[in-house]
Amino acid sequence: MRQAQATLKTAESLDSYESACSSCPINSKARTFCQYIAWQDQSLSEKALAAAAAKDITVVILSPSAEGGMPHTRAPNVICLPAYFPEERLAETMRHELVHIDQRKNPQAWREKLAAHGWTPASREEIPQQWRSRVRINPDTHSAQFWKWAGRYIPLPLFEREDKPVLREISVRWWDAEEQRLNSQPPTSFTQKYGSLAASAAEHPYELYAYHNR
Repeated sequence: MRQAQATLKTAESLDSYESACSSCPINSKARTFCQYIAWQDQSLSEKALAAAAAKDITVVILSPSAEGGMPHTRAPNVICLPAYFPEERLAETMRHELVHIDQRKNPQAWREKLAAHGWTPASREEIPQQWRSRVRINPDTHSAQFWKWAGRYIPLPLFEREDKPVLREISVRWWDAEEQRLNSQPPTSFTQKYGSLAASAAEHPYELYAYHNR
């Protein structure tokens, strides 16, 4: 457990993820009952590593409530799983998280890949504060948080409730940077290319490609 906690401390020094969450009112509130600490029993990590069949990664088992029980990655090569995660889901989940690890290790290659598919980075300043402040922070996308589809549309994973935010309860809205308005439906060009996607995949191109490995 000590080693796992030390790994989390190193990750925080590199990606400042926990700091970003705690300094954002709505993200901090959504994590009120989420305990982000290493779990006493780290034995699941060995099974996860075996399922991944990959080298140069570290697996840390967290409290079951950490990040609402959602697997995720941390810098530079850490995969975090909640305690009691179903073993029958390990292989599929590790494949997904390994894509995120690759995105962390090879940001320029992913920037080029996404550009070839119609995505370009977007700055925070392009999004009005009233919407930016409601965005759920995702550890897998935090280092490159906003992207623009077709040079115009920015997907935003917004908490459904501002007064009682819940980590797993988000809706993806699309900020139209050209017309300066928020749309509830994805642009037609996006749907034509990717089809109808769950919010977990549509929220960010990193997630889209991790889920569908296109």
